[in-house]
Amino acid sequence: MNPMTLRTLLFLLPVLAFLSPARAEPVQLKALAIDQAYARATAPGQDVGVVYLTVENAGKSGDRLVSASSPAARQVTLHSTRMAQGMSSMHRQEAFDVPAGGTLQLHPDGLHLMLEGLKAPLHEGDRISVTLRFEKSGEVSVPVAVRGLDASMDMGSMHHDMH
Repeated sequence: MNPMTLRTLLFLLPVLAFLSPARAEPVQLKALAIDQAYARATAPGQDVGVVYLTVENAGKSGDRLVSASSPAARQVTLHSTRMAQGMSSMHRQEAFDVPAGGTLQLHPDGLHLMLEGLKAPLHEGDRISVTLRFEKSGEVSVPVAVRGLDASMDMGSMHHDMH
């Protein structure tokens, strides 16, 4: 292999690793491990997005996710989704509990982070960051991969309850 090709390859390896959809290592914050963070791509004109992730607590005391922020959005709020009479409704939450020795899962049709006032559309393959603030453990920035739109997710049929 000639030296120029080798240099190009060595330069591109970290770039390709960053762009790879392969699973990233969990982000550690004291006894907490934040993993599987992803957002959904947004439809044209949509100014809200959603982030899902998992927080494992290996500690002997519980913690609480009390807030989040992101440079990608005006604000990030904590929400839960509930089904009632065939309708999904979202409700703002003050905090999410992370039980001692347990797991907090943010997932579709459950708890999630709502990105409100997106500064730009989220496209599949993009990466954004979200800063999570925990009551006891402090704060940590988490990389979030943007995945493709899921046809089963219909934001238009959701009812937002911000109280």
